[in-house]
Amino acid sequence: MAATFKQYAPAELYNGIEIIDSLEADTEGDQPVGFKRTGSAFLDAFTRNLFQFGLLTSTFHAKRLGISSISLCWTVQALTGLSYSEFTEQCIVLMVRDFVKQNKMQKKDLAKRVGMSPSGLYRLLQRRGIEN
Repeated sequence: MAATFKQYAPAELYNGIEIIDSLEADTEGDQPVGFKRTGSAFLDAFTRNLFQFGLLTSTFHAKRLGISSISLCWTVQALTGLSYSEFTEQCIVLMVRDFVKQNKMQKKDLAKRVGMSPSGLYRLLQRRGIEN
């Protein structure tokens, strides 16, 4: 059964990191760096945490939101139509593509930035066909 409300895909939420050096854009309230605001306080807080801390466990992100990890997973699935794992991986892939395209940091620093081990990042790059 299809949802009767708007479900958000990672690609439509992601703004990119092109303006990451200019914090004025984020503080003016126009378009935040990372993910767009949706109007859902939960989804906005979750994507902000995901952008800031990267691909960590659902327990970590749930604790930051003050809810249980089971509630986090079910809510992400309801709001996006994707499981927690699918949604977060797609978000991280979007971030990694931007960072690789800009070539602003070494791979080990990029892995740390997105919450992955260097070998995990390498496997993700290989699996998704992102340029090394």
